[in-house]
Amino acid sequence: MTELQQELLKILKAFIEVCDKHHLRYFLVGGSCLGAARHKGFIPWDDDIDVGMPREDYDKYVELQKEYEGTPFFIQTWKTDPHYTYNYGKLRDSSTTFIENFYYKHRINHGVWIDIFPIDGMALKFDKPREKYAKRVKYMWRQSFLSYLPQLKRKIHKSTFFSDLFINLGTLIFWPLDIAHYRRKVSEKYMRKIPFDQAEAVANLCGINAKKEAMPREIFMETTKLPFEDIEVCVPKDYDRYLTYLYNDWRKWPPKEKQVGHHNDKGFSLTQGYEDYIKEHRI
Repeated sequence: MTELQQELLKILKAFIEVCDKHHLRYFLVGGSCLGAARHKGFIPWDDDIDVGMPREDYDKYVELQKEYEGTPFFIQTWKTDPHYTYNYGKLRDSSTTFIENFYYKHRINHGVWIDIFPIDGMALKFDKPREKYAKRVKYMWRQSFLSYLPQLKRKIHKSTFFSDLFINLGTLIFWPLDIAHYRRKVSEKYMRKIPFDQAEAVANLCGINAKKEAMPREIFMETTKLPFEDIEVCVPKDYDRYLTYLYNDWRKWPPKEKQVGHHNDKGFSLTQGYEDYIKEHRI
């Protein structure tokens, strides 16, 4: 494991401990589930951990910050961290720093994190090809784009004067109006429109595989455990079906050039908290 992966595993253990204590359902999703099934741990080049929770369990978990009293762990949502813009949660280690490139101007908790995704209803009837449901995930990401508008301020160049000026004017408008906060409330209502327990098709509506996220609810109703580094973790019981939905031939490794992480940083430290790091490096 890399040092970052060791930190991620520590955060995952803290997450699982609270879930087990409160009998909350969770399971690894995406590349983390793939890592458990194919590598018995991290995909060697992976730089994050993704977990999913049925909406009811997710709602209970994000209210349990008191369980981390006296620790550096922080449950980050758009309600607990005002400038955080996503509609899913993260468990952060505030004693560390990982400032994503696209987020470096946001004054949020920038500790190393694991992602926590609510699994919501996507359709009451699963009566269309899966890719036909992609519009719901795409809607979520279009809304998310509005959250980034305040960061698009750019230096004006002679050759791109008018486009630069237009973008800068947009940032000035959207920042004081707090369009990101409005988007979060709209998106939250949209995600909760179809209850998980009433849907035939459910999904991680914040997932990145828009055409592949829709899945039968039964996939997420039961879990099993697989080895993940030095612990066992929950994954969907029929994880083969789940991973086939997402990746097709999931047992096949990608080409060498695609064996890279997908998070780039403006600042990274496993020994310095993000607040001190930002002050020291004037970010």
